[in-house]
This record gives sequence, C-alpha cells and structure tokens, in this order.
Amino acid sequence: MQIDIHSHILPGVDDGSKDLETSLALLKIAVAGGTTDIIATPHVLDANSALTWDAIQYRVETLQKEANQHHIPIRIYPGAETELNWDLLELIRENRSSFCLAGSRYLLMEMPSLALPPHLDELIYELQLMEIVPVLAHPERQMQLMEQPQKLLELLKKGCLTQCNGGSLTGVFGLKVHDNVHMLLNQAMICFMGSDAHNLRHRNSDLQGAREKLTAYWGEGTAQEILTVRPNYILENKMLPQELFAERLPALVVCPKNEKPAKKGFFARIFG
Repeated sequence: MQIDIHSHILPGVDDGSKDLETSLALLKIAVAGGTTDIIATPHVLDANSALTWDAIQYRVETLQKEANQHHIPIRIYPGAETELNWDLLELIRENRSSFCLAGSRYLLMEMPSLALPPHLDELIYELQLMEIVPVLAHPERQMQLMEQPQKLLELLKKGCLTQCNGGSLTGVFGLKVHDNVHMLLNQAMICFMGSDAHNLRHRNSDLQGAREKLTAYWGEGTAQEILTVRPNYILENKMLPQELFAERLPALVVCPKNEKPAKKGFFARIFG
C-alpha cells in the first residue's frame, strides 16, 4: 500500500493532465510504481475559481469510473492544491471540508516559490481555529523557507505538516532542491510525499524511485511511515499522533551550508 497525496491527474482542469488518455496513463504508472491510493489535487488559486469543490468531486468520480472500466486498480480521492488567501479562507469556512485532502481535515497549501505570502501565520491560525491541519506543499522548492529553514520549523511546531515531491528526491528539480529535501529528511521535517504528477515525462506519477531512495538513505521504516502510515491518517480523517511527527522535530535546524568543512591534512592538500 502506497498513498500519493499530491497529483494533478484530473484531465483538462489545470497545468496537469491534458486529457483523459493522459490521466489513465498516469494512473497506470502510479499502480506500476506501487501506489494503491491517490488524491487528485488540482490548483485552486482563489475563491472565484471556476473549479468548485463540487466540480472536483464530480470529476474524481468520473475518473474513478473510467479507471474501473479500464481495470486500473487504484482508489482516487478529491482534494486541491490551494494558494491560500483571505477570500478562499472564507469559502472554506462555509464548508470546512471544501478543497481538503480526501474531504478530511488536512488542507494542502502551495506557497509562491520566491516569497512567503503575507499574513501567513494569521491564515494558518484561522485554519487551525476551524480544526483544519495545513499541509505545506513541497517546501524544499520554496526559496525563502530554504534560506530561513528555522521559519519552516516554527510553522511545523505550530502544527503545520509538510509534503515533499518524489521528484525532489530523485533529482527532477535539480541539485539544489535535491540537497534541500535531503536536509529536511535528515532532520525529520518531512511528513508526507506526493508525486505532484503533471505529465507523462519527467513529472509523472511514479513514486517507486523516490521510495527506493527513502529506503536506501533512511530505512524501510521511514519510507513506510512517509508513504503509507501517515497518509492513511488523512484518508481516515484522523489526527496524526504527535509521536509520529511533531515529537521528532529538531530543536534547531542544522544547515550543511553553515557547517565549516573539515580541515584538510598535509597529504590531502597535496594530493587533493
């Protein structure tokens, strides 16, 4: 069992799958890579988006029927990747499960890649008043958070969770992002993983390579927790126990770039 909590598999709604044929192919790739459950998370940028929660649910039901007819053994759930703002917050307040992952209490939030949104702490606080758990999408790709990782740690200690991309671990997004996700995983600051699948090429729905790297570097137990145990709490709409994530967070973030390299000896200086 492997659960993908972030994917753009709904056809023709955002910059993800362009048509039904692509969506079905992505589902087949996911199954071949060991995924049994996948959450469709199309972009929802504002309250005026034409993609309503009802529309997402309907499109997921339609895609599930197509998958069943094509004998693709996977369960598909509705969700969204939200760019949180005050207007969208009010829309969620009207229906607390709107745009949440699998209709649960967990909300996937994407932040601009360069700068953190204004009033981020206040928005998160308002969500938590509604008993919604913010899940920060691919923080390893958010430049400001990676320049100030202590800020990310503060958000996690306030109750936020994180989701990294499988492609970040396998090098799809470049060396810098690869190093970022290693730093976060080394310090137990990644809670979930998702494919963030968009197309059939380099950003597809295969999580097998990422799982293999998780297992090789951090062990099968960590891979199982990130890809199965923790995301199952989302599907069951249960609170994630503190001992599975929050209690493992570090007191301070240690950034490798701030560590002084070991001093080379005489022969090392000569022979490199």
